[in-house]
Amino acid sequence: MPGIIPIPTPIYRIVHYQNVEYILRNGIYTRGHANHDPNYVNIGNTQLIADRHDYPVKIEGCGNLGEYVPFYLGPHSPMLYNIKTGYGVARFPQSEIVYFISNAQRVAEEGLPFVFTNGHAKNSITTFYNNLDDLNAIDWGMVVEKQWSPIQGDRDRMRRKQAEFLIHTHVPISLIDGIVVYNQEKFNFVDTLMKQIGLTIPLSINTNLYY
Repeated sequence: MPGIIPIPTPIYRIVHYQNVEYILRNGIYTRGHANHDPNYVNIGNTQLIADRHDYPVKIEGCGNLGEYVPFYLGPHSPMLYNIKTGYGVARFPQSEIVYFISNAQRVAEEGLPFVFTNGHAKNSITTFYNNLDDLNAIDWGMVVEKQWSPIQGDRDRMRRKQAEFLIHTHVPISLIDGIVVYNQEKFNFVDTLMKQIGLTIPLSINTNLYY
């Protein structure tokens, strides 16, 4: 596949800023887990989320998508664009969206069960993997693209763009390498929370990760 595999390999999860305090205190749980935030503010397509819950991971013994916390393997996800425009989902200003970033190698080193895909997980032609040696199956050139609309001769761009890294059940806050926000207001908001909780996760403003 075109593009260079970044090592360490960052993985990205976007959440509404109102979810940040719970995540900082508890980590990220799957939606069906008993410890999932009861006040979680959803930013995705609720029907798609429901449809994914029982969708099988196409590796024997790895269960269903609903058993995993999904991250993207690149920024500028189509979901973020839909959130910005309100296409098919609730519309939110990008300033209300926060990135939590980890990396695939740390997940593996900590022994957390994971799988990843070479495209949108709920697509019939997408392949699943559970060995980091297969990261070369990802189209890294496409994953990092900001423009992912289909073009003549390549109608599969958006599927490949949405390659996912999925972590089973729970992502402890200790696995988060960095938090990225859109502006100084949200930087101050997250920084205050971290000081109250006693965390020192690297925090930055980076509008380049947004549309």
